[in-house]
Amino acid sequence: MNNILLSDDKKTITCKIDTLSDAHLLHLRNGRGGHERYKASKSEAAVLNEVHLYIATDTSVRLGNNYSFGIDKIEKIEVIEKNKGKTTASYVLGGVAITASIFAIVVVIIAATKSSCPFVSAYDGTSMKLQGEIYGGAIYPQLCRNDYLKLNMAPTESGKLQLQISNELKEKQFTDVAELMVITHKKDVTIAADENGNLHSISNPILPSSATVAGKDVMTLIKNQNDNLSFNFDDTSNSGENNNTLHLSFENPLKKKSAKLVLRLKNSYWLDMVYGKFTQGFGKYYSKFIQKQSSTPIEKLQQWKKEQHLPLQISLQTEQGWQEQQNLTLVGPVATREMAIPIDLGNMKDDKINLQLNAGFMFWEIDYAAIDFSDDADIHVSKLLPLNAIDEKGNDVTQLLSKEDGNYLEQPEIGDATVINYDYTPVKDSSKTQTFILHAKGYYEHVREYTNAANISFLKQFRQPGAMSDFSMRLYKQAMNADVNALVKK
Repeated sequence: MNNILLSDDKKTITCKIDTLSDAHLLHLRNGRGGHERYKASKSEAAVLNEVHLYIATDTSVRLGNNYSFGIDKIEKIEVIEKNKGKTTASYVLGGVAITASIFAIVVVIIAATKSSCPFVSAYDGTSMKLQGEIYGGAIYPQLCRNDYLKLNMAPTESGKLQLQISNELKEKQFTDVAELMVITHKKDVTIAADENGNLHSISNPILPSSATVAGKDVMTLIKNQNDNLSFNFDDTSNSGENNNTLHLSFENPLKKKSAKLVLRLKNSYWLDMVYGKFTQGFGKYYSKFIQKQSSTPIEKLQQWKKEQHLPLQISLQTEQGWQEQQNLTLVGPVATREMAIPIDLGNMKDDKINLQLNAGFMFWEIDYAAIDFSDDADIHVSKLLPLNAIDEKGNDVTQLLSKEDGNYLEQPEIGDATVINYDYTPVKDSSKTQTFILHAKGYYEHVREYTNAANISFLKQFRQPGAMSDFSMRLYKQAMNADVNALVKK
């Protein structure tokens, strides 16, 4: 790609399609002799200076023409990185200096620096497709948690349901259980899980009567699903508040006493970069920092995350003031997921519902928001344990994923992948359909090999509540002025 430009809304990349030079053909052959090797003394070393973007086949691409594609169409990003004399495909790109000349592709580079949670792919009737991530933010053993990920699935030719849990990043991953819930229900409802794994039916979602940020109307950003528009908590006008707040108002003419807030959301790649800059400040001390954090009480870790506005805080306005309803933990930036959040309206006397969604600067992206007052429909839930689970070496690891017992499937290397099959009974009633939700439990650990000295003065700021959000906003403003790396030195 030449002449790369990013659209003003940072959703679309436009470029001129050109031929690859000889120096950049090595990755197409998977290295010298197909063994992921190169010779540093030759032009082959150029393989270390590439970013590969993968999208679905598009027959409209023409050599020499301008071409545009949405960032959401990118299925995979690879960066080639030197690793102990061997070149491996990696999603991690270290020390990227963002300058004015390449700021147009900063969003793409952020994707290559991501550092979050195991990837889950599922067979959807045609191929194994990436669906999302599990137990985001559980980066220490004591943060090990359950997660519930809705999947688009269809049986394989053998009649089984199949998914894959893989390590695509520089981290060590530990999964305790992989239970597949098959929910049978009527076709006129959809099913979504809340953060605790409770299942809710959605039959009549109602859009907000208003959606504002600092008095600005943002309804167009959150009223349609899958339209490439989202509210990104990126208002720069309230820097004194350390965060961003989305205000949603809903009509409740029947004065219902309970409701379900329906959100399609994800974390941002920007948050991954911000957190990466934070950890880089520990330098050579990083491993000792992680060791210390791994013995820190979970309550203290959760409190720090909350003070830094990492969770998405959802609050309801009552006669007694704003009352917190939920703090959603991180879900990762790879794919948007749908969630249902129960809202207790028992003490509400008004027919207007006012909600606040509060998060750190550019930490979350809200694609869609609605409310549903319907009672939960009748559903039938089958909980399937793995029929078999085979790792990348051909080992049978079924027992490791069949129950919550503290015996983990360990995936310590990039490329580790376990394929899991489940027995499946299709629904026979033509008026009903099925929804698939993976219940997984686990945690993961980042692998970092910083060589810089610890920057104590830089790190001290993160003892203060809201510091991560403040840093994120400063980092954003610096990026707009093309000087990201300078922030770490301040």
